[in-house]
This record gives sequence, structure tokens and C-alpha cells, in this order.
Amino acid sequence: MRGLRIFVACIIMGSAALVCSPQIPASSVSKGASRGFVHVDGPRLISPAGTEFKIRSIGVGSLRREALEKDYAGISGMKLNTVTVTLDYRDFYASDKPNKYIELGWRRLNQHLALAQKYRLYVILQMCGIEGSQFIPLKGATFEYRIWVEPDLQNRFLNLWQEIAKRYRDESQVIGYGIFCEPVTSGTSKQWEDLANRTVARIRSVDKNHILFIERVYGEFGTRRELSGIDFSPERAFFLVADNNAVYQFYFFERDEYTHQQAPWREDRDRATPYPDESFEIVYREALNDRGRIFHWDKEYLDFYLSRQVEFGRKHNVPMFVWAFGLMKNCFQDRGGMEWLRDVTELFQEQDLNWSYSDYREDDFGVSDNLEAKSVLSSSGLHH
Repeated sequence: MRGLRIFVACIIMGSAALVCSPQIPASSVSKGASRGFVHVDGPRLISPAGTEFKIRSIGVGSLRREALEKDYAGISGMKLNTVTVTLDYRDFYASDKPNKYIELGWRRLNQHLALAQKYRLYVILQMCGIEGSQFIPLKGATFEYRIWVEPDLQNRFLNLWQEIAKRYRDESQVIGYGIFCEPVTSGTSKQWEDLANRTVARIRSVDKNHILFIERVYGEFGTRRELSGIDFSPERAFFLVADNNAVYQFYFFERDEYTHQQAPWREDRDRATPYPDESFEIVYREALNDRGRIFHWDKEYLDFYLSRQVEFGRKHNVPMFVWAFGLMKNCFQDRGGMEWLRDVTELFQEQDLNWSYSDYREDDFGVSDNLEAKSVLSSSGLHH
């Protein structure tokens, strides 16, 4: 569950495949969704060169600040092939002037694209800040669900995505768009399904080239999974959109009692927790009347939870993506952080997933200054 401070990305296949190094074309002119762009083919991603492609990414920050070349230089040495850039509506417009876009946001996004091209990295654009939405437990902040019930806010959201897609439809180094981060609906999940399909249609009206990343729902009726203690089944959490060039995504901050321990923006995560911890019992439930399944806090639970998520991809023959995973820096301080990171990346490899770590440089989650963590991510980056 990163969302947490930045309103501020897994392909299911039968066998391991080559993770392609980016081959950014000299020209970014589109030649169709199946040529010149990373695209979906059943449960796989295919590179512009026609070979199987696996996303190995790391978050490179938001448009709140200028893009840093030293970050791109550092990431380029980690055997990763993609960066994830997080977007916020406030980077592009003010609420009192929704039809006047802010040039600084576009300039900073272009800086990221230029640096990514220089260092031969692909880019995923992930929308994390949406006007009228605040679904995460932030200290001193109220929850907000207006996006689901106010047509004007939905139109602003749709207009912004259409503008982004129109501007970048020919940028072949952009893999695609994560259209909405960590949705929790005010009513049923149908609210998110409807908005997602409308967003797909709006983007496709101007851009038929890029992959669309569609996130699962994390709760209904204003109650997030971390607060309710209920994890929706895959068929309830995910849904298919009316588009074949789509990837289905979820985050993996399991469990956030551990990964978000003592986070300064949380009021409910003060306990210092190690990994693994046999005394930490987890009750996994998928409904209110579900008696639950009991796990200990160890790799077996991580394996179960991850496998449960990717069932959707197997059933529907679609690719999946862990768009964000990671843990607080304090988890690496004699609390088993490196063991957690090794276990998680090993499980991702076993499941043949695409993934993006959160983040490279960030006060609480960053690994730019953690050589051992960078080494683990690097060794997980390229597998033949």
C-alpha cells in the first residue's frame, strides 16, 4: 500500500523468459500498437523488437520536483529496464482552473522522458493523485470519495487522461498508463469498473498504442482492506476492461503492519515488527462471514497472498503487474528487511511477474543509499 504519502508498476507465463533491454527506436512515430511499442500478447508483453519483455522497474519520483539525472544514472546500473513516474492532478491543473493546464507539469514530465531515453529506460506513467479521492489512512487527513459521485470531477479526470494520451501517443519509450492508483469505492466496485472503462475509451479515442494498466479494487463502501481486514477474492477485486492491450496490476506491501511500521504519516503502525515472526498471526478473510485462514508471518504467507492475486491472470490469460512493492527503511535495521526483500523477489521470479520497486530515492522507502537492497533488485532484474 504505498499510496500512503505520494498522492503523493507480471506477466503470468508457463516458463521464465528473457527480460529485454530497452531498444528505443530512433524515431518515436507510431507504426501501430503491435509495432514500435511494448504491447500485450495474451499473458505476455512483447517488445518493439518482437521478443518477450518483462517489466523490471523502480519508482523514480513524482513531478513535485525536477527529474534528477543522478537517479537515472544510478538506476541504469541496476539491470532494470523501466522507471515508474507518479502523476498528480495538481501537477497539471488547479481545482479552480481545471481547463487551464500547467506548463511546469508537462516540462517536468518531458525531463523524465528525455533522461529515460538517454539511459535507455522505458517509462510507465502512474496516476496517484486524483481530484476528489483520498482513500488512504493519512495522519490528520480525512477520507474523500467525491470522485465516484461527482460527474464534474470524473470529467476532469477523463479530460486529463485524454490530454496526456494525446501528447504522448507517439512516444514509444512510454510503455503505458496506470490510470488510477489504489481505488476504494464509496459504493460498490462497479463505480471503479465504470470509470475505468470510460477512461479506456477516452484514451483510446486518441491513443491506440500504449498499454493501459488497470488496478484491482481495495475496498467498497469507503472501507479499505487494511482497515476492514477483508481481502476480496480475485474475481471480486479485479475485472476485465474492454481492451486487449491491458495489464492488470496490484501493489505488494505485505503486510503493511510490517512494511509501513512506524511510518510518520500513519497513526496505526507504531509497533516495531520483525520478519519473519512466528508470534504474528495473520487471519486471511475474503468476506465478513468468512471464518478465515490462519497464517504465520513468514514466506509461506507471502507466497499464498501473491498466488491468490495472480489467479486472475491465469484464469483470463492476461498479464499482471506488481506496480509497487517495498518497505520502510527502518525495516532494514535488524528487522529482517533484506530477508523480506529476497523472499519477495524470489516469489516474483517463481510466478514470472513484472514488477516495480517503490522507490529509488525517497525519504522513507528509497534504496538509493542501500547497496545491499540495490544488489538484490539488480540480481532479480535480468534472468535468462
